[in-house]
Amino acid sequence: MSRKIDKDIEQYYADRSYEYDKTYLRPERQKDIKKLHKLLKNLLSGHIVLEVACGTGYWTKTIASISKFITAVDINNKVLQIAKNREIPSGKVIFVQDDVYSLNKIQNNFSAGFAGFWWSHVLKSKLKGFLALFQSKLQSDALVVFIDNRRVKGSSTPIIRIDNDGNTYQIRKLEDGREYEVLKNFPTKQEILETLGNKIKNFKMELLKYFWLISYNIQK
Repeated sequence: MSRKIDKDIEQYYADRSYEYDKTYLRPERQKDIKKLHKLLKNLLSGHIVLEVACGTGYWTKTIASISKFITAVDINNKVLQIAKNREIPSGKVIFVQDDVYSLNKIQNNFSAGFAGFWWSHVLKSKLKGFLALFQSKLQSDALVVFIDNRRVKGSSTPIIRIDNDGNTYQIRKLEDGREYEVLKNFPTKQEILETLGNKIKNFKMELLKYFWLISYNIQK
């Protein structure tokens, strides 16, 4: 079942690739989006970054403006083609098609890791495994940053079902009318801390109106 959910998400983002960035243009979210750009620039300045589930490269472009180098990974070739066509300084980013649950093509030489709007698409039963793999590709004491959505009444897409493990799902509709059931979790701070465990330090959480950001350093 988990593989089917992963494939459904993969297909959804492939089919949504050319309309995905419109989500960042919603007028009521502009203040938060601007704040996220600022926070990411402050946190990841000067780092060699591993970005997983980079999608269309929207956040990759922001990070590239201040980081030393980024390796940006996504399983979806369709979104990677969009990402590769962004105006990003030459020699600052390499895009790699790879599965975030294996990262077979990635070596462990990064001073920071980043994922935008990915935590919420990972089954609760797979989160610890994903984090262990992701963090294994980073240097000791590396910085890790995640950003994702908060559930906001009247703004977030409604939850249509909850499975036996507490994962929540939405119906997402594309501009052409196609609909997908998509896994979308909204973890609390306590749930995030319990998932991360005790091998981290310097944990910080920034709660905006529509989004959250966490940062921490790993301890190997």
